[in-house]
Amino acid sequence: MTEDSYGITLEATGSTPLAFALSGSYAKTVTIFSSTDFKLALNDATIQSADGPAINIQTKTRAFVVLTGSNTLTSHSTWSTRTLSDGSSMDLKATLFSEGPLIVSGTGTLTASAAKKHVITSDKHVRLVSGTLSLNATTKDGIRANDAFVMDGGSLTITTSAGKGIKVEGKEDDSTPLGFIAINDGTIGITSYDKAITASWEAEDGDTTTTADDPDPLVTINGGTITTTTTGTPYETSTDSLSPEGIESKSTLTINGGSLVINTTDDGLNAGTHLAVNGGRIYVKSSLNDAVDSNGTLSITGGLLVAIGASSPEGALDCDQNTFSVTGGTFIGIGGANSSVTASTSTQNTVSLSSVSSGTLAIRDSSGNTAFAYTMPSSATAVLLSSSTLATGTRYTVYTGGTVSSYSDAFNGLYVGATHSGGTSGSSFTISSTTTTVGSSGGDR
Repeated sequence: MTEDSYGITLEATGSTPLAFALSGSYAKTVTIFSSTDFKLALNDATIQSADGPAINIQTKTRAFVVLTGSNTLTSHSTWSTRTLSDGSSMDLKATLFSEGPLIVSGTGTLTASAAKKHVITSDKHVRLVSGTLSLNATTKDGIRANDAFVMDGGSLTITTSAGKGIKVEGKEDDSTPLGFIAINDGTIGITSYDKAITASWEAEDGDTTTTADDPDPLVTINGGTITTTTTGTPYETSTDSLSPEGIESKSTLTINGGSLVINTTDDGLNAGTHLAVNGGRIYVKSSLNDAVDSNGTLSITGGLLVAIGASSPEGALDCDQNTFSVTGGTFIGIGGANSSVTASTSTQNTVSLSSVSSGTLAIRDSSGNTAFAYTMPSSATAVLLSSSTLATGTRYTVYTGGTVSSYSDAFNGLYVGATHSGGTSGSSFTISSTTTTVGSSGGDR
């Protein structure tokens, strides 16, 4: 161990993995060099750097950070330039920075804040296995990585005053052009000014003709509990823009499971090429834009989805004029508009309504059985809904008002297995195709 004006340096050479343990309080930077993978145990450690990062890992090997007890990392607004032994500039990006993969686990907590830069950054990937993390960024992002962000468990809370929550910015690479996000389990809560969760790429990647080395910025959600809120107001000028989206993938966004509550000012869920909802319980609301927006295709095969978009020309479910396939799930999309479902690729029936007022909305067959029920939080120009209970060849009537007396499941106003009674009858229609449009004045259409 050596010490200078910036703090202490821990260095491990050779091929034998070592374990570093930090506890107690320190008011400078802890810098680590290691020629092999290593363990960094934080056990009731408080590191409050007055200049630069709290922990600065200057190695491309894997760093296994294990949390025990209560730990605090803080960086200052002052970041002096530092040099390596060869005279080159030292990379300084975050309160907790690693040039290599950063894997966090343990039973303890980590509270980390950044006054000037990111809170946690890896030039490779960040993986959260377990532990409780609370991150606060004043000017930049909560977590940044180049290759990937993976969450298998634990709890992660991020608050950003001006930046993003989690961003993976893949870089061009001839061998392994990564850049993805995978959330398998755990709990995430993000309040951000800009995007909450995003997988993207460097701007120049979109301008190059060679694509073999481009990253594939996928976002895949297999489980967990995710709550996000974005606060910035979207804008775009010739030189700058702000898109405070909830979960964004510049490639494919896939939701296979989990519980999601997404509140945004811009798009709630956004995909560059394809957006797939295969499962999970998803509530997504945008106050100024689309709730669910794919710049390519959109498919819904399962899960529960409540999507609330802004007024026209924005809406709930938008994939421009591309293929919109529905083969399962129970969902409703309300807002100013919805994309048309592609009948030729859909196997589950959908119903499109217009000019629906707030309050209870129900669809019942001629025998009084309830096929669909939802409590509209506000009036909407366009409503698109689907459920496996909507049967081909059956005559239905739309009801507003009335009472939902029982149900097998309820999710943000959407009732499954409901019994509805009373209300005012409106349009009647018979389903003869996988896509049915119902006129606002009644009758088949």
